Amino acid sequence: MKPTLKNLFANIIFLIFPHLVFSADLKIEHIANAGVKVTSGGKVVLIDALFGPHQRFNSLSDPNFDTLSQLGADVAMATHIHNDHFGEERVSNFLKKNINTLFIGTPMMIEKLDGKVAARQLASGSLSGIDVKTFEHNNINISALNFPHMDFDNDQAINFAYIIEINGWKVLHVGDGDVNADVIKGLELAKENIDIALIHDLFPDRKENYKELIKQMNIDKVAFVHMTDDKVASLSKWIDKNLPNSSMLATGHEEFVLKR
Repeated sequence: MKPTLKNLFANIIFLIFPHLVFSADLKIEHIANAGVKVTSGGKVVLIDALFGPHQRFNSLSDPNFDTLSQLGADVAMATHIHNDHFGEERVSNFLKKNINTLFIGTPMMIEKLDGKVAARQLASGSLSGIDVKTFEHNNINISALNFPHMDFDNDQAINFAYIIEINGWKVLHVGDGDVNADVIKGLELAKENIDIALIHDLFPDRKENYKELIKQMNIDKVAFVHMTDDKVASLSKWIDKNLPNSSMLATGHEEFVLKR
């Protein structure tokens, strides 16, 4: 069939701006604790999902971890080295089974993984102040942000937040970062046009001005993560009362989908 001028124009627009023509839905699934799986348009990103087993926070069983490894991912990352976010053994096993996956983490994580997986699978940066480092892999753009841990004590608590740009969507995961006005302003988060932020459950407890901070970030939607199973019911009620446009990713609240 001979292509029409209209079809030719549509194809050109799609090649230049694919997200403007067919913007796939964004799906975020709860893996364990603060760990999530982000998918859109066939692209897959894992954040803080490769750890455990863990005694306090929910974590994947070995069979479920094996299933996750078989499904694979384009990019995996961890926000900080605490063992409810990063597991050296599980990260290395995942990368060995998925040789095209890129792992992004703090310098200390890369030191632990050095020699255990292919060097080309590892990426990091030494960040301080309001530093940001960007990465690109399989048409996914990731910005690693220096975002200090809310309980900063020493090098163990170096925390990276990540902005993931996937198929026209922007997702922010702050890890255990201290969300405050200085960090928001320094990193210019309001200019990022973030679609959704994944924030730990202690944020509204520790920040009386949580609504103002969310407004300062210029974020459309917040999803809370990192709560133990016994806190899920009470946080769900709190969200319904105080932030009805928000949601959570936890046991019993396993996934949600954003649509354009």
